[in-house]
Amino acid sequence: MRFIEDLCPPALLYLIFLVVQLGLDASLGMWITLVVKAFLGFATVAVLDVFCDIQLGVVSWFLVAAPFIITALATSIAMGTSFDGVVLLQMKETFKDRRAKSADDLLSTGDPSIVSNPKGSSQETKKSE
Repeated sequence: MRFIEDLCPPALLYLIFLVVQLGLDASLGMWITLVVKAFLGFATVAVLDVFCDIQLGVVSWFLVAAPFIITALATSIAMGTSFDGVVLLQMKETFKDRRAKSADDLLSTGDPSIVSNPKGSSQETKKSE
């Protein structure tokens, strides 16, 4: 495996991430995604290695590390501003049975996950009556 031994560290790290992603795609049976990722991924590994060969290893490291840094920064900003809590207050999750024609059909299914609401809804009060 002379090719792998000759790769610079950022290209090798990207190749490891790529192999993990390809393995996950293969295990899920996502064959078209696997082929596209493999083609683009190996092209990216080649570009990263070329950057290292022309003494632009810093650029290569930046291209590998930037997505992780941006994700960490966005996550820390969201956590610091309690953005996830604000979003959760605005979102209401509803469970609907696609086969049900009306709200009464939903209540008659007997599935507690459909009608349960921790805040207490009109459906829950109708069921308890």
